Amino acid sequence: IKNKTRILPMSSDFPHYNFRMPNIGFQNLPLNIYIVVFGTAIFVFILSLLFCCYLIRLRHQAHKEFYAYKQVRNLIQLCAVCLEDFKPRDELGICPCKHAFHRKCLIKWLEVRKVCPLCNMPVLQLAQLHSKQDRGPPQGPLPGAENIV
Repeated sequence: IKNKTRILPMSSDFPHYNFRMPNIGFQNLPLNIYIVVFGTAIFVFILSLLFCCYLIRLRHQAHKEFYAYKQVRNLIQLCAVCLEDFKPRDELGICPCKHAFHRKCLIKWLEVRKVCPLCNMPVLQLAQLHSKQDRGPPQGPLPGAENIV
């Protein structure tokens, strides 16, 4: 078996050929390269705008949740039904009389008694008072466990 090696010619072997790349400036580039570069820049710009809007919305939502929790925390420190402290991610149920409880605790309570666990105000009576004052559809929570905030 013969070892076949091939020798490639060098540019010095062909002095009459010019192997240099032509010097192309921006004004000589084809239009499709401009479109690709410009399109990529627009795409990156739009993605960064969307990302910034998403972060702003996420921060606003977290601030709103924290503020709502802080308001409830200032009003009452613990759930009067289960006697446990509220935690930041707890789902809260708020009666028409503005007393707050854990949502699950309030639903169980309202299945047995239709009154607020703290002040014993009837939930049905408070909802009817709100609808009479508004002279329209009730805007506050309606009685029953399915309408708890």
